[in-house]
Amino acid sequence: MKVVYLFLVLVFCTFSSRVLVAKEAASPLTVPLSDGTLLRATVFLPETDEAKPVILQITPYGRDEATERGKFFRNHGYVFIAVDSRGTGDSQGEFVPFADDGKDAYDIVEWVAKQSFSDGQVATLGGSYRGFVQWSMQKFSPPSLKSMIAIASVYPGKDFPLRNNIFVNYTMSWLNMVSKAGKGASYGGGPWNELYLKQKNNGLAFSELDELAGNQTTEYQTWLQHPKYDDYWQGFVPKADNYRAINVPILSVTGHYDGDQHGTLLYYQNHQKWGRPEVFDQHYLIMGPWDHGGTRYPKPALGQLQLGDRSVLDMKQVYLDWFNWTLKGKDKPRYLKGKISKYIQKAGTWHASKQLAQGRWHTLYLTRTKRPELSASPSVVVDADRRHSHYVYDPMRKVSAPSVFDLSGEAPLWHADGEKLVFDSAELSEDLVLSGQIQTRLWLSINVPDTDFHASVFEVCPEKKPLLLAFAMKRARYRNGLQKPEMVTPGQPFSLNMDDFNYVSRVLSKGCKLRFVVSSSSWYHQKHYNGESAVAYQTAKDAKVAKVTLWHDNTYVSQLRLPVLETVPASYDGAFPLASKVGKEQ
Repeated sequence: MKVVYLFLVLVFCTFSSRVLVAKEAASPLTVPLSDGTLLRATVFLPETDEAKPVILQITPYGRDEATERGKFFRNHGYVFIAVDSRGTGDSQGEFVPFADDGKDAYDIVEWVAKQSFSDGQVATLGGSYRGFVQWSMQKFSPPSLKSMIAIASVYPGKDFPLRNNIFVNYTMSWLNMVSKAGKGASYGGGPWNELYLKQKNNGLAFSELDELAGNQTTEYQTWLQHPKYDDYWQGFVPKADNYRAINVPILSVTGHYDGDQHGTLLYYQNHQKWGRPEVFDQHYLIMGPWDHGGTRYPKPALGQLQLGDRSVLDMKQVYLDWFNWTLKGKDKPRYLKGKISKYIQKAGTWHASKQLAQGRWHTLYLTRTKRPELSASPSVVVDADRRHSHYVYDPMRKVSAPSVFDLSGEAPLWHADGEKLVFDSAELSEDLVLSGQIQTRLWLSINVPDTDFHASVFEVCPEKKPLLLAFAMKRARYRNGLQKPEMVTPGQPFSLNMDDFNYVSRVLSKGCKLRFVVSSSSWYHQKHYNGESAVAYQTAKDAKVAKVTLWHDNTYVSQLRLPVLETVPASYDGAFPLASKVGKEQ
């Protein structure tokens, strides 16, 4: 079989016209949008004249990335089409991130459904930005869409380019990569770390990164003008009515360490909240122990964390099983016995559940005896020296870039002594099955009008490095809501809730302990100079040293809540296809 390239000649053709497929045509497929813009695509056709379901992947990263996937689906009786997004690759138009993807995807789906190689059924597939494209398409309800697999889906304004209204470092580097001026340059690594260091260590504004990068042709400045989750960001994603209009089965995929887990779960929960119950009943979720890339290409280890062979799924087979069921009427995959499939680290097993939230809450209280601690009982002391703990955040202190990937919290060492608080629990007297999203409520006071708070939870076992379990962040001015900035009254205690730690499932071992770390900076996010103005435009001129007090007495009760299960649930190992059984390639 060969990859077949097709070229659409637009003479005497309209947007709704059908294309005669020439098996040996030498040119790429050209897809016309309703506004006249022409997109370039590659089509993979099975060796048959019979019309088949079409699987569609729309990408801003170059359609050649999908070549192996296209061959795989062609060999299994599907038409597969990879399309360059508007203004990327060989496609016409201008690529404005998030702006046109939904309507363009609608046009592509409906055009493809009318072609002679299609049986009228179109499905979509893709992860990260390609996952967002599929959800944005739901604003337009394409009638020919019959199934979708959305993996690690970006949720604009919620998990990228900012989370809880805090921008990530790689905002500019990603924009540079997808812009024509950037010419596909990498969005990570040493050169970008040097730029971040220059910005952070020289008192420059986060808004100056595009100038430092030599690329001021992107949406960077527009994004910075929307530092909270406002109408601008909300306009890119489906609203309640759009979720109610969804009428297709959906498979969502994410991971414990996926940077877009927050978005994937938000789409899932919004569909649950606003969608029709009988349709949401066909929305399934797979959550493995993976990072962002691992949601598509699982590996047995993540840094020093060993994930287990049973976490290394053959994802192409998972996709094929899904489409065979939803498009060809074959048997439902055995691993979809529950709405949600979750992998439990250390136990190394998969289990099914109907809800994201399970089990009970195990509460630990922040206290202080000789040092900060996590206690099973709230503090009742009135000793002034033990009512609170302190740290200082100086935004003008020089920072260093990470040298290695590490989940221990020890590298990079971006916090000097006194710039964070560390609370350790007693050793666990028995195994504890953690499964869900950790929550914390902190009572704080600061001497500045605003600063950021970053919280991380680790498992610490004897003679091993700490292991990151989950993290969360929040800006003090948004403590009462992401659309309601309100400066802090210096010196006055206030409560700050973080209830959106990343979802994690892991058996915490007897003899280990939990570690809770609080600070006001993160290498991976924009620097806050602790001023009152928009953080993206603050510089050394706005810098103030933040003196942070974390309260933990019988009046101001700070606590950490852990979602736990009584036991490890019954597994259904053997249901998922594993990569080890079918070869290494994913």
